[in-house]
Amino acid sequence: MSLSRKLMVHVLLVLMLFAVVTPATAASGNTNEVTRGTAEFSIPANQCPLLPAGMSVSGSGERLTITNTHPKADGTVEVRTNDLIKGTATDSNGDVHKFVYHNSSTLTIPTSGDYSISMNDTFDLSGPGPHFSVSFNWRWTFPSLELLWPPSGDNWEQLHGNPDDIFLCDPL
Repeated sequence: MSLSRKLMVHVLLVLMLFAVVTPATAASGNTNEVTRGTAEFSIPANQCPLLPAGMSVSGSGERLTITNTHPKADGTVEVRTNDLIKGTATDSNGDVHKFVYHNSSTLTIPTSGDYSISMNDTFDLSGPGPHFSVSFNWRWTFPSLELLWPPSGDNWEQLHGNPDDIFLCDPL
């Protein structure tokens, strides 16, 4: 799954939550939402430079997403989302691996001005044969939820992560 598609999944989760966080809801206090499910991924052969040439990997795991919404006294709403997926993956040689994916984001929804988001994302694949870890830490601002993705111009900052590895090797 491409990084833009992956981020869009998290953005949609946050937007769905934001849709129910009206001023009346925000005035009532914090909300906490826990979602469980499954997730699948596939890394095609020759896509990820951290895998041997010709090797593909696919896997599935159990997902736990926790979203906490916190309205602040000034009217700003902070939405923190933690998404954790643990599971197994099989490479094209038949070897079985374990993987762990974690994405943590904080979306700040102001009463006026630019929205902001800070996101940390890690994908670890371990087992016999190839294993790797890729991660990023980005933050960016945007004028409306409709313009959340993709970050553009000078409104975003890459704090950590190699974009080539992220876009090609982080499938979730």
